[in-house]
Amino acid sequence: MDEDKQAFKRNLDELIKLFRKLKDKTAVENMPGVDKAMYQNFEVFLSNYDSMKSHITDDLYEQFGKPMRKMIADLVAQLKNELSKEDIIKLEETEDVEIIKDIEEIDKLLKTPKLSSEEIDKLLDERSSLKN
Repeated sequence: MDEDKQAFKRNLDELIKLFRKLKDKTAVENMPGVDKAMYQNFEVFLSNYDSMKSHITDDLYEQFGKPMRKMIADLVAQLKNELSKEDIIKLEETEDVEIIKDIEEIDKLLKTPKLSSEEIDKLLDERSSLKN
């Protein structure tokens, strides 16, 4: 996967994390233009994103054009401005712990006997991506 797509994936993940933080910090009543049903749908999407993102193919990422990629990068920057620096630091610390746990899980999976070379390559790519 080229660097542009990886940057887009990172921005998309970052956007979801920032939306989660904003949602946790703000009550639905304080979100103008957002009704309760929309808020509940948004909560469902945020809670399911992690399981959905593993099913997003590289081809699908390629379909997102430069305007969409720029919009997501701009949204990340805007949400970082909306949240306090303390919130951002807490979020980054939580991410670091999650990344370490994910790497440890991949290391355990790599020790599994009878992995195909494709499975090993995929795990190593994922591990490398997490380290970066």
